[in-house]
Amino acid sequence: MTYGQNKPNFHKKLYFHKKLWLDLGNTRLKYWLVDNDNLVAYDAKEHLKAPNELLLGLIGTLSGFEPEFVGISSVLGHKINAAITKTLYGLNIPFEFAKVDADHACLKSHYDPSQLGVDRWLQMLGVVDGSRQCVVGCGTALTIDLIDGNVHLGGYILPNVYMQRHALYAGTQQIEVKAGSFDSTTLGKTTFDAVNHGVLFGVVAAVRAIMMDYPDFKITLTGGGANMLNRQFHGELMVKEALLLMGLQRYFA
Repeated sequence: MTYGQNKPNFHKKLYFHKKLWLDLGNTRLKYWLVDNDNLVAYDAKEHLKAPNELLLGLIGTLSGFEPEFVGISSVLGHKINAAITKTLYGLNIPFEFAKVDADHACLKSHYDPSQLGVDRWLQMLGVVDGSRQCVVGCGTALTIDLIDGNVHLGGYILPNVYMQRHALYAGTQQIEVKAGSFDSTTLGKTTFDAVNHGVLFGVVAAVRAIMMDYPDFKITLTGGGANMLNRQFHGELMVKEALLLMGLQRYFA
């Protein structure tokens, strides 16, 4: 199913100066407004499993920005995307949803495009430059994708630290930990610390394993949990929180 039939003429799109980029993730709705490629407004809000309702509440704000084009990344599925489409028609502005393109000029992929999340693909598209790279997406899930030149080799998807902790809390009788910050991987001396430090240890260990197995690949962290993870590497890894935005810009360029 195709969404965003309110499409511009792509030959004319090159002349759009003010563009609105929407990222509809599993947890948050993010938007960026750019004018001549300069970021002039940004926000991120948790949608609490009701993304279209949140978008409806933002329509007045987004319309006030007077964008000339809206580009969208959404991982929310056909039903919600259809509702989002109806809402966006209310803006009376050309818009389009980005789609995975396994034969894109900048990024090829051996991955089945129907199985590759558009957010992962756009994050890779935002960073690809012909070198060997690893993109670690620190969002609702932890995603790890490897790029050799301009070819996506494949990757991994893991539960993030919050999902892992929730699984322990929900699946055991004796573990009652469901809160606390993830700030250390030292040995836990209490169940509280053992859980929080343990799930973070697992995520950090996954990234360390990639560094050992693929030493020639430069790692870039992105997503809401990127800085938290980078602290465990003493801030030495590259963090690009707006990598998906960069991918959207390249996709629609």
